[in-house]
Amino acid sequence: QGIDGAYSNIATEKLFPLSNIMYFKNFEGVFQAVEKGLCKYGVLPIENSIAGSVNTVYDLMKEHSFRIVKSIKLRIQHSILAKKGVKLEDIKEIISHEQAINQCSKFIKSLGDIKVTVCSNTALGAKIVSESERHDLACIASNECAGIYDLDIIKSNVQNADNNYTRFICISKKKEVYPGADKISLMLVTSNQPGALYNVLSCFNALGVNMTKLESCPIPERDFEFMFYFDFTVSVYSDKLER
Repeated sequence: QGIDGAYSNIATEKLFPLSNIMYFKNFEGVFQAVEKGLCKYGVLPIENSIAGSVNTVYDLMKEHSFRIVKSIKLRIQHSILAKKGVKLEDIKEIISHEQAINQCSKFIKSLGDIKVTVCSNTALGAKIVSESERHDLACIASNECAGIYDLDIIKSNVQNADNNYTRFICISKKKEVYPGADKISLMLVTSNQPGALYNVLSCFNALGVNMTKLESCPIPERDFEFMFYFDFTVSVYSDKLER
């Protein structure tokens, strides 16, 4: 999802150095492209170390058939980009993706009374600034976008913390298992009764499996019922998985 220079683009090039990349306007398009066979793989952000889970992706995961075959953790370093000659004090509006805005909230607050506009992608924000005639408009995006869209880097590393990482998953229509695979993700629905989730968690504990993530996703057609997403670290060849 996105355009050239987006963080998803950077993650994709790290996963597949020599690949033909197709871009989509939204996350739904990525899922559909993989499900319908238009693309063999799809790359999606799933969580950020500062802003948390990408809820839209989790919601879509309930609706589509796919397998997670790879993942990558990408360090995110946001910069303020603007047209040539623009200074920080000239900026009256910043445009970026909602996640990037959340990840840079402290810096944005330090600017005082400034307008913040959400767009669908950080690189799209850079493209909008590049094509605009305004000299009081800036965006939050990657340093790579500065070169791609002929913008100046007004200020680098404006994220709230240096340990700002986003985890991207690579999805495929078919299951693929690579040597050394040691992470398993699954989604399941428990019965709507007391202790149902506890019983599942106790199984992981009994097997000595290290659970690294638990996310609850509401099921729209059911009142206050949830699907649960799990990540746990264990070799896919472990005999624990056969029990």
